[in-house]
This record gives sequence, C-alpha cells and structure tokens, in this order.
Amino acid sequence: MRGGIGGGTMVPALVEQTMHQLIHSLNTRTSNITAIYLYGSVALKDYIEGSSDIDFIAIVREPFSQTDVQAIIEAHKEVEAAIPNTDIMGAYILFEDLNRKQGDIKPLLTYFDKQIHRDGRGADLNPITWWIVKKHGIRVYGSEITFNYDLDKDTLLSYVINNLNSYWSGWITRLEQKLQTVLEAQQELESQQLDQAIEWCALGMLRQLFTLKEQDISSKVGAGRYGLQHVPDKWHGIIEEAIAIKRLQPNRLYSSQMERLTDLIALLKFIQLEANRVYE
Repeated sequence: MRGGIGGGTMVPALVEQTMHQLIHSLNTRTSNITAIYLYGSVALKDYIEGSSDIDFIAIVREPFSQTDVQAIIEAHKEVEAAIPNTDIMGAYILFEDLNRKQGDIKPLLTYFDKQIHRDGRGADLNPITWWIVKKHGIRVYGSEITFNYDLDKDTLLSYVINNLNSYWSGWITRLEQKLQTVLEAQQELESQQLDQAIEWCALGMLRQLFTLKEQDISSKVGAGRYGLQHVPDKWHGIIEEAIAIKRLQPNRLYSSQMERLTDLIALLKFIQLEANRVYE
C-alpha cells in the first residue's frame, strides 16, 4: 500500500480498517487504480460510526475494461464480507474527470447501496464534493495528486441555492402535507421516521445556509452548531435534537411529535427565506 492510510492524517479506526481492506482487495485484482481519496464527513473530521458514510474517489489510470469492472465488483464483495458493519460509497473516475459535472462523466462507475453501478447511480459529484476533495481530501492510497482545477465560488453558491430551492423545497412541501394529513386524520406520528426527517432536513438545510453565508463547506454536525449560533433561539430545540439524532444520542427535548414536526417545518422555512435573502 503506497502513501499509507491518511497520508499521516489520523482517520477513525473503522474507516482505516475498511480502506485497508478495499485497497488490498483492489490491488490483488487490478493495477488500474492510481489513487484513492476520502471526502465527506471523514475529510471534514466529523465521521460518526454507525451514522456516517465513508465517501471516496478512486482515480483510475485508463478507462476501465470489463475485466476492471469485474475486479472492482469482486473487491467490494470481499470488503462487505469482511466488514459488514460499514457503509462506503464512491466513484471510479479518470483524472481528467475531476471537477466535471456528473452528467459529463461517461461512463461513471460508482459503488452505492452495496452495489456497483455503471450508470453513476448514487454518485454525488457536484461542486460541494469537488470543494471538499480539493481543500480537505485525505489520500489513503497512491501518489499525492495536485488538484489544480479551479474552485469557482459563484458556481458553488449557485449550485447550493438551486439545490435548496428544488430538492430541499420539495422536502418542506412533503412535510407540510404530512402534517396536514396527520391533523385531518388525528393520527399519531411515528417517532423514528420523524427522527430521520429531523436529522436529514435540519442539518442538511443548515449546511446550505452555512455555505451561502460563509462561502465554505461544513459537516452536518458542524452546520448544526453553526445554526445554534445564527438561528433564533425558538428553533434551538429542534436543532439540538437533530444533532443528537445524527450522533446516535438518545436525548430528546420534545414530548409532542406534532410539535416536533411543526417546529421542523418552521425552521426549514426560515432557513430557505434566510438563504435566499443572503444570496440576493
């Protein structure tokens, strides 16, 4: 193994074990891998075992042949058999595909949901990813790469605001519909399902707000802490719950599931309005 896990940077034990296994499993089957870099929560120093993915970019020397694809499939099967309690996702790309739009990378080989996909399914190759790779990426295998592509802040901010006003706006609409349905049917909300929505939406949208205000990238928990400093006090409870859920901690501040959902929707609407105000 060239370069060493983390290239001198400490990574969590499960991440190190997983990447050691992946590197070994790939190297015994193919010589086409030039380097592997970690991004995501590991690179942002906020990896939470049991909650976070291990995100990687593998850079290949030449377009992969069918033999290479089969080798990668078998390598990941070996990793899953050896370390079933880990969740990794990543993409195998050429050096010249770094910083390209996902739709411009063809073919795009990805590992997502414990399967290899040839159509790029599960890839998250976007300006946020390229920002983290260049500024915070951790080399775990191969020669160190000079990421000499330009990071255009306008492109980053435009991507984030568009994502917020499409994907995240859709979440707000669905949560409002859920609230209305529950009220009309006088149903009970399922707490575990609501936990997932609180963690995903509150921290996810706070990351967007952080980027638009600070022109940088934050982890989910980091964005939650940022929210506690920059969002009105009345929504601190739902943010604290979102952080606790992400960190797999049991503490909850609400006794009413309806109140939790109502506050979540109100927080998300505030973030959307504030984010658009900042971007103007």
